[in-house]
Amino acid sequence: MLRTLSVLTGTLLLAAGLLIFLVPGCSSREPERPNVLWIVVDTMRADRLGGEWGLTPYMDRLGERGVVFEKAYAQAPWTLPSIGSMMTSLHPKEHGAGGRLGQFQSVREGVPTAPKVFAQAGYTTHAIVNVEFLKKKYGVTRDFEQVDVESYSNNQEVRNAARTTDAALRYMQQERDGQPFFLLVHYFDMHAVYDPPQPFRRRYAAPPDQEAGPNRTMFGTREHLMALRAGQLELNPEWIDRAERLYNGEVAYTDAEIGRLLDQVAAMGFADNTLIVLCGDHGEEFLDHGGFEHGHTVYDELIHVPLIMAGPGVRAGTRVPHTVRMIDVLPTLCQWADVGAERGFVGRSLMPELQGEAGADRNVLAHGNMWGAPFTAWREGPWKLILSENAQPELYRMDEDPGEQNNLSAQESERLQALQGTLQSMEKTMAALGRGANVELSEAELEALKASGYGGGD
Repeated sequence: MLRTLSVLTGTLLLAAGLLIFLVPGCSSREPERPNVLWIVVDTMRADRLGGEWGLTPYMDRLGERGVVFEKAYAQAPWTLPSIGSMMTSLHPKEHGAGGRLGQFQSVREGVPTAPKVFAQAGYTTHAIVNVEFLKKKYGVTRDFEQVDVESYSNNQEVRNAARTTDAALRYMQQERDGQPFFLLVHYFDMHAVYDPPQPFRRRYAAPPDQEAGPNRTMFGTREHLMALRAGQLELNPEWIDRAERLYNGEVAYTDAEIGRLLDQVAAMGFADNTLIVLCGDHGEEFLDHGGFEHGHTVYDELIHVPLIMAGPGVRAGTRVPHTVRMIDVLPTLCQWADVGAERGFVGRSLMPELQGEAGADRNVLAHGNMWGAPFTAWREGPWKLILSENAQPELYRMDEDPGEQNNLSAQESERLQALQGTLQSMEKTMAALGRGANVELSEAELEALKASGYGGGD
C-alpha cells in the first residue's frame, strides 16, 4: 500500500507539472572541478532507448545534448558483477564480485573503486541504491561516504523511481562549501516485478492488465522467478507479451522520473558544471533465445545496454557506432574531471569520442551469470564467441546477425580456434587473481534475497 501511494503521489506531481526542490545551487561557492551524476537504470535493454518504441523522450533529450554510444556492453548479465565492473574498471573475474545464492563474493580487498578515487580528489561521494547487492558489504559501494540503500523482503515493494529521484534531489540540496559531488543514482523499477503506476500502466499494458487496483496483474513475482529457475514456468508467447508490455510501462515511468531529476539539476544551477552518465547495468530477455529475465546468458539482450554521456566539453548530438565497454566509463570520468585514473584500470577513456573524434571497436569480454550454466562471451570486431563447459561453442557474425541466431562455429573453424585461444589466455590470467571474499549473510538477508527472486536454478 505504501509503495502504491508513493508511486501515485510521484506521478500526480509529475503530471501536474509541479516543481519541487526549486532551490538554487546550495554551495556557497562553485566547485573547481565538475560534479559527477552517474545514473544507472537497472535492467534496461539498449533497444528501449529512442527509436520505434517511443518510451524514453527525456533520455533521448539528454542524448541530444550529449553523446549516445549505440553499442555499449556490460561485463556481466546481472547487477552485482556488472556494477562492480563499472565502479572498478575491471572485469568480474578481476574485481572478484559475483556468485550465486549463498555463495556471493564481494569486490576484492585493495581494488580501487570510483568513489575512492574521486574522494581522494576532494569530492563528496554518495550512493542512492535499491537492491541488496549494492550494500557496502558486497564491496561495490564500500568506499562511498554515504550509501542510501533500501532493500525489502520481496520484489514488489522496492523504492520506486519517484522516491529515488526525491532522494537524489535532497542530496544535491545539501551544503558542500564548494566541494564537487560524485553521486550514484540507481533506479530499479524495470527489474521484475513489472508494476508501472498510472498512467503508464494503462498506456502500455495489454487490456487485461491495465487496471492498477489491489488485484492488479503483475509479472516477474518471486513465485514466477523461482518457478522459472526450477523449469516449472511455462513461457508461452502470450504470457511473455503481457509481461513485456508492463516492462515497457516501467521504462516510460522511469524515463519520466529521470526527466524530473535532470530538470531539477538545471533548476538548481548544476547543469553547466556536471558530468552526467546514464546507463544500464544489464538487459532483460523476453524469449529472444527462448528464455525470460536475466542473469542466465551472455546474448546481447542481456549485455547490450544504453549509455549516454553529457556535460561540459562534450560534442552534443554525437552518436558513436562502434563497440565500447562499461569498464571504459570510469577512466573517461577521471580524464573528464581531471582526476588521476588508477593504473590498474582495464578500461580506456572515451574522451576522444566525447569530443567528436572517430574511434574503433573495442574488444568486449562478458561473464559471470548468476544462474544456469556458466557462460563467457568474447567479442572481437564483428565476431562474438560464446563458450560454456556444458555446451558447444557458439560463433556469431554480429554485423550480419545481430540477433545471434546463426551459429557459424562449424563453418568458421579456424576463426573459432583463434578466438578460443585468445579467450583462454585471458581466463588463465584472471584466474590467478582469485575470487573476492565470500559475503556472509544473515538468515534475514538470505531470506530477503530469496524473496526478491534471487534463488533457485542452481
